[in-house]
Amino acid sequence: MQRRNFLVGVGGAAIGGSALLGSGAFTRVESQRNVTIAVAADPDAYLGMSVIEESLNSTNYVDLDEKGHLFIDIGENPNGGQGVNSDSFTYFDDLFRLCNQGKADAQISYQLPEAGFDESGNWESPDERYDEPIISFYFVRDDGTRVFIEEGEEVLLEVGECDNIGLRTVTKSVNAMENDYLIDDEIVITADSPGAGAVGNGNSESNNS
Repeated sequence: MQRRNFLVGVGGAAIGGSALLGSGAFTRVESQRNVTIAVAADPDAYLGMSVIEESLNSTNYVDLDEKGHLFIDIGENPNGGQGVNSDSFTYFDDLFRLCNQGKADAQISYQLPEAGFDESGNWESPDERYDEPIISFYFVRDDGTRVFIEEGEEVLLEVGECDNIGLRTVTKSVNAMENDYLIDDEIVITADSPGAGAVGNGNSESNNS
């Protein structure tokens, strides 16, 4: 992994101004201190996003680009497959791993590009599955239940904890003969940690709103 360090204010203290004898006061102090900020690739950043090496879904469809950014590519592969089926629900369990590697609990949410919702009327049953997002993320409980996370919904991720994230596609309105990509854009993942700035004894409290 390549790391870039930004160094600000290298040097000793420079003190100037007028001395007031006997008062212990001063007019001006300028002090320079070292500040080092490391930039890490996604797997090693405070919000860690990484390939799950033990998951075939992850190793087949997820990778890091030349800048160390995680990306998902569910498209053409060497075995002849070119994408997900139309008129289908397709699930990719354990697609990537999301970890809180910071120092305070965080609320995780995501925002999709304007991909919209599938059109109703293209799927005979069940009716309650109409108007589903074209793509959505989820995690799988120990009992195998998929728990879907709605766009904009905040989910608590405690310090040191990781969740394996899956992805579902819904293609009820997609004509495979006309559409090349279900989505070809960026997804924004946000980690909101207001407790990181809290003043206290060092044990930050998360905002569970």
